[in-house]
Amino acid sequence: MSRRTKLIVGSIALLSVVGLALSYSRVLGATLTVSWSYNYVPLPACTAPQDKNCIDHFEIKDLTDLRDPNDRKPLWTVQNPAGAKGKIDNIGATFTYTGPLGLRTIAVTAVGRDENGKRTESNPYAARKDVQIRPRIAARAQIN
Repeated sequence: MSRRTKLIVGSIALLSVVGLALSYSRVLGATLTVSWSYNYVPLPACTAPQDKNCIDHFEIKDLTDLRDPNDRKPLWTVQNPAGAKGKIDNIGATFTYTGPLGLRTIAVTAVGRDENGKRTESNPYAARKDVQIRPRIAARAQIN
C-alpha cells in the first residue's frame, strides 16, 4: 500500500472514531420534547394529605436495547401539574438528550405510591414511541 493510500485510510479511520465518540458525548446533544396525556381520575396526584394510592411524578426513559426496563434510570423527571385532577393533556418536558443518537425508544412511566406508601411504577411499554434523534436537531415524541 502506498504512503498516500495509508494516509487516506488512516484519516477515514480517525474521522470514524471521532464521529463515533462525538455521537456518544454531550457535544452533539439534541433537544427532545416529550408530551403525553394522563387521567388522574383512577389515581389522583399525590398531595400532602394524600400520600398513598396516588401518582407522585412521571419519568421519561430510553428503553432502546434494554432487557429490563426497571434497571433504566430516568432521562428526565416531570412533576404533576399544579392542581392535577381529571384528564390533563400536554403534560411533558423539553430537555437536552445526550444519550446515543439514532432511532431510540422513549417511554413515560407514571410513578406513584401504593396503599402502603411504597413506590410503584406503570408498565414502561404502555406509553412509548420510537423517535429518530439526531445531533443538535429537535425531536418530538407525543406519547398517547
